[in-house]
Amino acid sequence: MKTTVLRFFNFLIFTILSCFGISSSEQVMAMYGVPSGEFQVSGRVKNLKSKPIQKIEVEIQDSRNNTLATTTSAKDGSFTFDYQGWPHQEVYLISRDIDGCRNGAYQSDTTLVKLDYPQQGWNQGKAEVEQNITLKYKSIRKNRRYMQK
Repeated sequence: MKTTVLRFFNFLIFTILSCFGISSSEQVMAMYGVPSGEFQVSGRVKNLKSKPIQKIEVEIQDSRNNTLATTTSAKDGSFTFDYQGWPHQEVYLISRDIDGCRNGAYQSDTTLVKLDYPQQGWNQGKAEVEQNITLKYKSIRKNRRYMQK
């Protein structure tokens, strides 16, 4: 008798919660459409003398530090990201020197890029941004510490 009553209440609670869209799974199901947008971020990586820098890793992250894509700058310093999915309002371009001193040693840099979509609603269209990155030279001098006795 006790088991039957508990099963009935479990069924009743499950039915009520499922009417409100609450389930026990961790997977999120997209029903009836979700907002979407596309963006293209392109540009060039240059040094302070406006010379292009090759082999700089450029990573694009959203505001929650999720990596959306990674690429390496070409010989002329150019890079391009094409993204289709959730319409982010702003993204970060994180640039790192990955080849050491071969093309000069450069400091890492983070650039905030604001995206302006042409439409509102479920499909926000395609935002295109050209963002150039200027990197500073990295000081290679080693810090010397003098110990006092």
